[in-house]
Amino acid sequence: MGDLEIRSGRVVAVDTETLRDAAARAELAAADAEDLRATLVQVDRLLGISMIGGAAAHPVTLATTIREQGDMLVTALRDTATAYELVDLRARQAAAAVGSVDDRREAVLLGRRIEALELASPAAADLADRARADAPNPFATVAGELFWSTVAIPFVGPLTMFAYGTAASKIQSMGKGTLPVGSRLTGTPRTPTVTLITVTEGTAPGSMSALARRQPSTERPGDIRVERYTMPGGGQRFALYVSGTRTKGDVGTFGMATNVPLYFGASSSSYESVRIALEKAGAKPGDSVMVSGHSQGAMIASRVALEEEYEVPMLVGFGNPVQADVGPDTVQVDFRHSDDLVPLLAGGGHDASIGAPGSMVVERNVNPWPWIDSHQMGAYTATAEMLDASSDPRMDAVRQRLAEFGQAEKVEVFVYDTEEGVTPSSADAG
Repeated sequence: MGDLEIRSGRVVAVDTETLRDAAARAELAAADAEDLRATLVQVDRLLGISMIGGAAAHPVTLATTIREQGDMLVTALRDTATAYELVDLRARQAAAAVGSVDDRREAVLLGRRIEALELASPAAADLADRARADAPNPFATVAGELFWSTVAIPFVGPLTMFAYGTAASKIQSMGKGTLPVGSRLTGTPRTPTVTLITVTEGTAPGSMSALARRQPSTERPGDIRVERYTMPGGGQRFALYVSGTRTKGDVGTFGMATNVPLYFGASSSSYESVRIALEKAGAKPGDSVMVSGHSQGAMIASRVALEEEYEVPMLVGFGNPVQADVGPDTVQVDFRHSDDLVPLLAGGGHDASIGAPGSMVVERNVNPWPWIDSHQMGAYTATAEMLDASSDPRMDAVRQRLAEFGQAEKVEVFVYDTEEGVTPSSADAG
């Protein structure tokens, strides 16, 4: 079982404002060291008049070293902050360059900011280049495991590696796994049948692992779970949990037939069933809905956040095949396993940090072989337990979001089953 790695993005692992704050504090400490050095120099001169050899020379040398090292630390911290800022700006420029006319204008402005930063700090520009080159390659771990697991099988090993390499290149070239702000689904899906199967009283999840255990699966009935929270004063909040792709038994709207079009940006009956379930549970446009899901369910949860029909305080995805830039008001926690094939569809996700402060990518390697168990919710629940035990400061924002649900006076749990509907007619589509 691999160690937990927590990052803010594929490249960015730190908050640039934190780095700049640390640089400012280090600069103050370096200034204090310079004051001390100057004082010691004066003392040394005074003592040197009456003491042979100048006994205070060593403290002066030490204070000078501290000041010089402090200056180096300040420069390194600021260059690192600028480097990560460059990574962020370059990623935004690349996304804007293929957008609308307004986006392309924004790309030009971003280019000017990038050029100014690169001219002001060539060292930071080099750091940004190295950070991107050294960023985690989401395809490398699985490639290595596939190689060693098939190398002893004649013909199968080379064919497997060739197919994998071709698929990896195709995924990276398509760029479908990173969804920008403002991305919207297209098309008219089938209208599904969404049936309420149970209503019970419940409690608010107090941790990431508790949230993981509520994800719908083949082990319990229902494709969609909605929790309705009645808050003090009578207001309501909601939490959404969405099933992953189902391959056995009654798959409802969560089969492979809805999975693939959704990845390519087409609205699906599985997405529509989630909207209907929320409406049946009492959610209205503009209401607060925390969204989460596994696999296809995580992709649907990402789309719910992007469509902006609801206010989404937090998005949690387990084995998500996409990563959505949900804007600065949504905390996004993206659980990935480096030996899980499904998150590879996100192509590593966004290079820079996205979402509200506290957003993070949580990753580990589950199994030395790239088999399907790395994608199961049991493995992701164990990863969530590891995050709960983490002292990473980004967990403060997550715990704050969950604590707000704990204030509810009443929690109702609605579980829904889904069935495929009929294809809408051209008149309906119109």
